[in-house]
Amino acid sequence: RSFDSVAVMKLIVTSPTSYFDDEDIRFQLALETCREAARCGIHFIVVDASLDETIREQMKQCGHKDGVDYVRVCKQTYQGRKGAALREGIAHALDAGAEIIGFQEPEKVNMVEQWEQVAQVPADICVPRRADGAFKASYPIEQYHSENFANLHLNALARKVEFPSIDWTMGPFATRAKFAKVWLEYTGELWDAQLVPIVLSQRWYGATVETYEFDFYQAESMKDEEEGDPHWTEKRLVQLNCLFQHVGGALKSSKGPPERHDLV
Repeated sequence: RSFDSVAVMKLIVTSPTSYFDDEDIRFQLALETCREAARCGIHFIVVDASLDETIREQMKQCGHKDGVDYVRVCKQTYQGRKGAALREGIAHALDAGAEIIGFQEPEKVNMVEQWEQVAQVPADICVPRRADGAFKASYPIEQYHSENFANLHLNALARKVEFPSIDWTMGPFATRAKFAKVWLEYTGELWDAQLVPIVLSQRWYGATVETYEFDFYQAESMKDEEEGDPHWTEKRLVQLNCLFQHVGGALKSSKGPPERHDLV
């Protein structure tokens, strides 16, 4: 179904991508996400670092429906990794007049049809939360445990500073455009680029943060590839260290951003 709510009309979702070839299962899922965006009428801006131009062309084609380009695909120009692509996508969304800016990883196909509800949550920032049953059933078991561990740790820190309990490790979020500057000024390159600005916005700029829980099912192809593979469990450890250092650090800090300013 196509969404036409006022909230969706104000929303643009950003997504960073980079693929070596079109056989990558994550690229195939990204194409499915683009099709789903067009089906649901959700506008996306994809910032892509792939070397092959045909990768971008395929995503653009999948995001086109009934004469409308729901998915705009831009070659990444900001220097850096995932964090730089996120900031570039947010900058494009602001230029396009978005009042609500969303973020999701391109392989999270099941997320697309939830954006209408997320955009209507009465808060400055909304962080979706995975219902535990679907989370446990559809994720590699190692990831389920590592991400729950990270959530427990970060939410324990959050309680100490009156920050609400959220699903820190799912990925997607939505923010009102007023707070976009906090993301644009943060220089992190990995998962912290998504999360630290949420902490800064709530703790130092007065943003309200709420969650939206639903049954998110990750693609079976990703679970099949990653479960039981030490390459991926090592990546989980890198993620934990990043989150504990940077997001945990932002929750522990008694000082705001070095150049705190009024948001306009």
